[in-house]
Amino acid sequence: MANLPLFWQITVVVLTIAGLIYLLFLGIMIYYAKEPVKHEVMWDETLEEGQAPVPAWWFWSGISAAIFAILYMLFYPSFGNYTGLLSNGLISEKYALSKAATQDDYYRKTEKLEQTDIVHLQFDAEAMKLAKNTFVQYCASCHGVEAKGQPSFPNLTDDAWVWGSTVDKITQTIANGRKATMPAWGIPLGKDGVDKVAKYVLSIANNNYNEKTHGAGKAKYQQFCVACHGANLQGNPAFGAPNLGDSAWLYGGDLATVKQSIANGRNGVMPAHKDRLTALQIKLLTAWLSRNN
Repeated sequence: MANLPLFWQITVVVLTIAGLIYLLFLGIMIYYAKEPVKHEVMWDETLEEGQAPVPAWWFWSGISAAIFAILYMLFYPSFGNYTGLLSNGLISEKYALSKAATQDDYYRKTEKLEQTDIVHLQFDAEAMKLAKNTFVQYCASCHGVEAKGQPSFPNLTDDAWVWGSTVDKITQTIANGRKATMPAWGIPLGKDGVDKVAKYVLSIANNNYNEKTHGAGKAKYQQFCVACHGANLQGNPAFGAPNLGDSAWLYGGDLATVKQSIANGRNGVMPAHKDRLTALQIKLLTAWLSRNN
């Protein structure tokens, strides 16, 4: 407590010493109390709760700890502006030197990581460990510890990146976040139209398209969906329209869920992390995620 005002210095010292003395006095008085031990029968008439003192080793351990605390505060900086009998500024100086050395080592490593390109970072085991720890702290609650995703949150270990999986796109996604909206088509398509479009989309994803069975759904798709998802269902990363022809379904790929997505729409939000993460943390996350693709 450097430069502690005199009033607070005296307050801290008095309270600390008074507290230790009180605890010592209380412990000794309780342990050596001369009053007879009283017992009270509880519950099933076999369990007794009394006032027997703690074991001797426990008592003396507490006394020894209190004595050690007093001696420690005499010899080392412990309260107020008191520097301790053995200090003489040496401990503070050693601490300052140790802290400076630690900071210097830390910033050297940080500077090295900042200057290393993404590709080389991916082969740096220590850097990737740091990136994984950062991911677990900031991203795992949505995407899972192993980045495999969960319902409504995408798997980040495959190549089905809605907004693009290049280094620049991943960096932009982490830093600035993303917002994607799937309009509700339940009213324009009607119940039958929703069913036909869903079955057509799944037939392409499952590679079992049949013109006779799914042709009507294809026609509806080309009328309402092709502008965003493309003629070949390949999607459009420019505004977050996913590829519907693969097996990567963010909200679920069963017929009922796909119909729900078409009828009611979806709203996905990836929050921006540029104010929560440093530029280096974003770079490390980008290296780690792009390595997993």
